[in-house]
Amino acid sequence: MSVCDKCGKEMTEKANFCKACGSGVQASAGLDQKKSRVMNKENNWIKPVAIAAGVVLVVVAVWLLKDIVMAQPGGMGANFAPQRGAAGRQTNAVAVLAEGEEVRIPLASVEGGQARFFAYAAGGKSLGFFVMRAPDGSIRTAFDACMACNHAKLGYRQQGEHVVCNNCGMGFKAAEIGNRGGGCNPITLNSIVAGRYVVIQKRDLEAGAGYF
Repeated sequence: MSVCDKCGKEMTEKANFCKACGSGVQASAGLDQKKSRVMNKENNWIKPVAIAAGVVLVVVAVWLLKDIVMAQPGGMGANFAPQRGAAGRQTNAVAVLAEGEEVRIPLASVEGGQARFFAYAAGGKSLGFFVMRAPDGSIRTAFDACMACNHAKLGYRQQGEHVVCNNCGMGFKAAEIGNRGGGCNPITLNSIVAGRYVVIQKRDLEAGAGYF
């Protein structure tokens, strides 16, 4: 129910005139109500557009956050200066061949805490990897690439007791290799020690071709 603007008597919403005074004020009220309904319909698009914009912002934020997280070393590592120029990928990597289904690296060549870099040719690519002996005597092997920076094709270098990602400058000690994955951690390459050799399966090397 509504009331007449002139005499204050109650009127039905559909009434065009006041039965008490004959005023046609209801027609004016009806026009206002119709205008309000039209305006509401015209504004109905605002909410869906706002929701869609919010979804887009969330997707963009998640994408950016993913890149930031991927660039982190997973709570380990030290910061060094990147070397993206001529330093790039190791030029002194030793080429190795498979013997049957295995690649064998002499243990004597990886003594002294030095990272020894090697290159294995497969599928038209040079698959880089390195071998280090950790302070506890264990042998650590990893691809010369990481999940976050392999697109740059720059690999690692050794700086003191660390191997350092040339692209972002994150450094890792031998004991840290193989303990964590993702980010700029070197991608672990499975290996075993058999007698006087570090033995790596050819299939494990070739499985990393996508990083090169």
